[in-house]
Amino acid sequence: MQTLRNFEISYTKDGERKTFAVQDDHFYENDEWRLVAQRFNIVGTDQHWGDKTPQTHKTRCLAAGYSDVTYVETP
Repeated sequence: MQTLRNFEISYTKDGERKTFAVQDDHFYENDEWRLVAQRFNIVGTDQHWGDKTPQTHKTRCLAAGYSDVTYVETP
């Protein structure tokens, strides 16, 4: 059985710093951006084949006004 770990995700939106907590059994590089995108339903937009820069969770969050996303594991 996998053990769930606790994480606090912090972000800035409209100049205000906020935090929410999640539980997960793993945490990969840049997962904090994925969790913010999921929590606030930030979805990708259709891109044309000619677009050179792929969308990532981070670029979508930044475009939606979320920045300074960080995480810390809590006991």
